[in-house]
Amino acid sequence: MTPDPTQLIGDHPQGFAYYFRLVAGTFRTMLDIGMLALGTGSVGLTAAVVLDAFDLVDIGLPLSTSSMLGSALVVGVVGAFALGIASEGGYGAQESVRTYPSLEVAIGRLVSAVVVGVILLVVAARLEEFVSGFSLPVRAGLEMVRATGAAGTYIVPIVGVPVSHLVRTYGGRVGYDFQLPVMYVVWAVAAVALYTMPPP
Repeated sequence: MTPDPTQLIGDHPQGFAYYFRLVAGTFRTMLDIGMLALGTGSVGLTAAVVLDAFDLVDIGLPLSTSSMLGSALVVGVVGAFALGIASEGGYGAQESVRTYPSLEVAIGRLVSAVVVGVILLVVAARLEEFVSGFSLPVRAGLEMVRATGAAGTYIVPIVGVPVSHLVRTYGGRVGYDFQLPVMYVVWAVAAVALYTMPPP
């Protein structure tokens, strides 16, 4: 049976393909948004370190110019990698669940945001010991991963997904186009709010 997007919840049970498309589409969407938030945060941190290296800003890094530039390169590569993942299929993932009932999409995105957030938190925890001996900018980059994961685990499901659901459901065509930008803004702002610079 074809899903009806005007319904909050469709008719159930459905076949395996129905649930697979819903899970795959919502997970890909949240992975793309999470990586976009991580990528922009990491690129922003990279820019700040580079500007500090050339004494254009002062963010309090007690390092030589060469050390800051080398560290910025590492953080920048991580940011570019995250943005590369985010660029793969974000719109296609959204379109794959376009006809699904809005509340089912919201539930899938809520669960997916938590999963993506937990994955990032686990990655940060696993890398913490390895990165502990690196320079402050590299450890700051790892903290960005942790903050992005915490935002996806705690803030996005409570704020981002409900707001995006309301925009998708009641915003018409404009709301459909803006549902993911709204989610991204919530994720990125939450990551910045949860971010703390590690000690020197």
